[in-house]
Amino acid sequence: MSAVTALSRPRRALLGLAGVLVVLAAGEVAGRAGIVQRAYLPPSSEVVARATELAGDPLFLDGLAATLTVWAYGLLLGCALAVPLGVLFGSVPKADAAARAVVEFLRPIPSVALIPLVALLLGTGSEMQVTVIAYACVWPVLFNTVYGLGDVDPVAKDTLRAFGFGRLQVLWRVSLPATAPFIAAGVRISAAVALILAVASEILSGFGEGLGTSIAQAAQIPDGTTDVLAGTLWAGALGLAVNALLGAAERRLMPWAGTRRA
Repeated sequence: MSAVTALSRPRRALLGLAGVLVVLAAGEVAGRAGIVQRAYLPPSSEVVARATELAGDPLFLDGLAATLTVWAYGLLLGCALAVPLGVLFGSVPKADAAARAVVEFLRPIPSVALIPLVALLLGTGSEMQVTVIAYACVWPVLFNTVYGLGDVDPVAKDTLRAFGFGRLQVLWRVSLPATAPFIAAGVRISAAVALILAVASEILSGFGEGLGTSIAQAAQIPDGTTDVLAGTLWAGALGLAVNALLGAAERRLMPWAGTRRA
């Protein structure tokens, strides 16, 4: 068991909070001592205060909701495509061999690089964002599903076959439950990637609504650094919240996953 795993959850949370406070304190000192010009790095207290003000801005909250909407649709679409494909490739070696060249060709293509092409085909609206996000979300879930199926205990599968269970029953009763923690880990990775692309696509488009659009517009005005950093702080907070919620759901729905890791 690793040192991180050995720590209790409350202690890990306290250590994480301490790390955040250290970073904020460093930003406060750097901004007020003139180590970095305030025009480029305002004190952390000003950034946090501005981020708190934005929580009461209906226009900003509408943009935040728009970002979360495309994030959720893209993530769901990517997972809906990746899990069945991963089960197919992980269970049928011939299908995996037939698709391997195509998968290895597509996987290295950066999702951000596809934004101009998809924008030409679908426009710069939410359809483009959802498509690019779904493309990026497919890979972590797909490969985690394949690797998870390959890690299933063969003794457990052979035991069910010995009792007369068919291939689909073995898949449903043994392989998928054992692979579920791998899939959940892939979803958590994809959720972070999806949020990055949701904000990045809005920044690149530069118009419409969304958290990225707010950041892009703030960067175009004089003394807008505080608003840019406040929006960035919101993006980081969303990522932290999403990861925590997915982690809690994983622990609740798959309690055997923690036992296996331990």
